[in-house]
Amino acid sequence: MALRPDTPATDQAPTTGAASALRGAVLATLAILALSGGLALLITPNAWYPDSLVFLTLFCAERQDLPVAAGIGAWLALAGLRPVLAARAAATPAAAEAGRTASPSAHGMGWAVLAGLAVLAGGIWLIRTQVLFDHDFTRDEHMAVFDARIFAAGRLFWPFPPAMIPFFSGLNDLFLFPIGDREGLVSGYLPVNAAIRALLGQIIPLSLVSPVLVGLGGLALWRIAERLWPGDRATQGVVLLGYAGSSQVVLIGTAAFAMTTHLAFNLIWLALFLRGTRAGHAGALLTGLLATGIHQPLFHPLFVLPFLDLLRRQGRWRTLALYCGGYLVIGLVWLAWPHWLAAQATTVLPAGPAEQFGFLPRIAALLTPPNVTALCVMAGNLLRFITWQHVLLVPLALVGTWRCAGRDDLARALAWGLPVTFVAMLILLPPQGHGWGYRYLHGLIGNLCLLGGFGWRWLRANGGTPRRALLVSSLLSFAVLLPVHAAMVRTMIAPYARAAQAFARLDADYVVVDSTSLPFGTNFVLNRPDLSNRPRLLLGSLVFPADLARLCPGRTIAFADAPAFAETYRYYQEPVPVRASSLQEAQKRAARRAGCTVSVAPIR
Repeated sequence: MALRPDTPATDQAPTTGAASALRGAVLATLAILALSGGLALLITPNAWYPDSLVFLTLFCAERQDLPVAAGIGAWLALAGLRPVLAARAAATPAAAEAGRTASPSAHGMGWAVLAGLAVLAGGIWLIRTQVLFDHDFTRDEHMAVFDARIFAAGRLFWPFPPAMIPFFSGLNDLFLFPIGDREGLVSGYLPVNAAIRALLGQIIPLSLVSPVLVGLGGLALWRIAERLWPGDRATQGVVLLGYAGSSQVVLIGTAAFAMTTHLAFNLIWLALFLRGTRAGHAGALLTGLLATGIHQPLFHPLFVLPFLDLLRRQGRWRTLALYCGGYLVIGLVWLAWPHWLAAQATTVLPAGPAEQFGFLPRIAALLTPPNVTALCVMAGNLLRFITWQHVLLVPLALVGTWRCAGRDDLARALAWGLPVTFVAMLILLPPQGHGWGYRYLHGLIGNLCLLGGFGWRWLRANGGTPRRALLVSSLLSFAVLLPVHAAMVRTMIAPYARAAQAFARLDADYVVVDSTSLPFGTNFVLNRPDLSNRPRLLLGSLVFPADLARLCPGRTIAFADAPAFAETYRYYQEPVPVRASSLQEAQKRAARRAGCTVSVAPIR
């Protein structure tokens, strides 16, 4: 579809500036999609990134992102290479003033934004509960809910019963923090995301916390847009459309991932920073303290770094010194957190790698030299990030970057935030694992939306805006891309959610999951921190038969054998086992000999 003009504001033909800029942005977007997609197909394991880490990026590129990229690319090519723009609007001060007068009042716009964000949050909650099984799929989500339950009970960690120590790993110790000699249970993540969930979970369902945070982030984004472009309702609307039309914002908003909290707090921080007052900067530093402790201590400081450069470029040395000193203290606080937490133990931590706790040793362990596999994985991540956004957002953001970042310090800082984090992840952790979009750039989607606003303003001032294309691309984003992406997520998590529901219905004390070759088998095993769930779930690959026999007699142990997970094996294109693993069979024999009742665990 060509970018047809709306009713022109004047009879003057639009200049070629806007058309050529938009055409160039569309061509660049198409080139990025093609290049990133091609490189993603070249992903191969190497010494630093074995198949288990890079497989998922290639799998998602082939099964999900490349088909979507082809559809987006086809529409952009049809609509964007022959742009016919709405005639220039508000090109003069008088016209701009007339546009403001005709716009809704700030009060009316505020109520409309609040209503829209409430609808967005409610829609996200409905998608989670009615489409996505109200299920926490990944281990990262498990940990957020796990810690929230601990903090809601007023504890820093949950005491682990000594009698269960032989089953510590089997109960799924992935991403757990070492408290003494298996003395307690808590995740290795920083506490703020889980603490927010624990706090809000006292008044609303936990499933509603992330949608509320999406709404809060959208409100902060609107306040930023209103400060930057007061009275310009069209540009503010474009910014909010980019946010609400992002499948990544919506679908990560259905999950307990920390990234929704990162995005909301980054936008709150920026709204406070832009106030430029003492109270604003104090609020930004307080927000920074919380934002750095959300999950991992790296993401928020990377977001802030370009804004510190903005202060340097503007010669605001006292403010820059305040932020540098403030973030030095913030960094020390959160670097000390794991050491303080470990000190609460009463038993001695067994000897092990130094990176068991402490973030600097972890970062040092992650550092790898640049290599082709890392570049290809990051290309797959970039492909996934772009294809999960509003269809027109990236071209508009490219216009904003090219035309505004060179002369506007704020646009420059917004633009630099994306490559700074991208390069950091290239060096530290290219594979993201599961994610609806590319999680590690999630906290910067607000930057992208604001750059889209800069791009829209520039187009309007230099020839016209693609209003009809914005309408059509918004319809595509909401009515096509979002349902397609939601269906992809549902298909991926369905076997895990159905298994969790089936396990919960079992009249058994334990379920042993045959996880020896099961794709992402740890995602099937989620226990509460107090182990009050019945049945308790065990990873069969991490339980010795002799230890399992200690649970007997008098208990019922159900075994979920590998063939029962055929749906999961087929989804990940793995051969379906025809029988249980030899370890699982040995566990059954040991349980029977010890006097346990052994049963079969259905997973549907």
